[in-house]
Amino acid sequence: MFYIALCDDNSYDLELTSEYIHELKKEHWQIEDIYIDNGIELAEMSKNGRRFDLIVLDMCMEPIDGIETARIIRQYDPEVPIIILTSSVEYAIDGYKVNALRYLIKPVNKEEFLDLIKETLFKISRHNKKYFIFTNEDGLNKIALDNIYYFESNIRTIYLIAKDGTFTFTGKISEVEEQLKNVGFVRTHKSYIVNLKHVSNIFKESIILENKKEILLSKHKRKEVAKQLLEYMEYAL
Repeated sequence: MFYIALCDDNSYDLELTSEYIHELKKEHWQIEDIYIDNGIELAEMSKNGRRFDLIVLDMCMEPIDGIETARIIRQYDPEVPIIILTSSVEYAIDGYKVNALRYLIKPVNKEEFLDLIKETLFKISRHNKKYFIFTNEDGLNKIALDNIYYFESNIRTIYLIAKDGTFTFTGKISEVEEQLKNVGFVRTHKSYIVNLKHVSNIFKESIILENKKEILLSKHKRKEVAKQLLEYMEYAL
């Protein structure tokens, strides 16, 4: 779950950015967006230990503006990505003084806004989840995500094929899919999940990985796999 704070004292703009975020929820991003209509409240939340994965701040707010809000937040959370929305480019330099990720000009372009949000969340998810952890007869195992080529299911046995070998454990492919949601893995077939990092080619009925393995691609998953691959190439590389 990603927690995004939307802070704007203009109710119309706040509702608009919220509607944009809702588009990502339709794409199965697990997001909880928190609406705050003034910088003082958001700053107090940060001071009291509330942490967000991403903050979207309006520049021109009362009683304190977005820059002052960000300065206070940075005292308690120096790492959280902050996107600043502004009606004028003259405030851009101030935004970078508080280590803002980006600034966007109002009225906010929906496509640009969502692209930036997805890119940011994707990077956060890859950073936070670097390993796949599972248990088998050898005990607890931890495999780096980047080293995994794909998963294959055979009834209740899952085969994990990685650069350093093949591992097996008991489970459901659907459970593996849920664990790896939004971190660069995609279900291509009822029996397969592949790491988009290692995809070399995609064809009508199959995917070729860097290790030359050919993975089945279901007809009803073809469109979604192609979409996720394009997004991965755009945001993660």
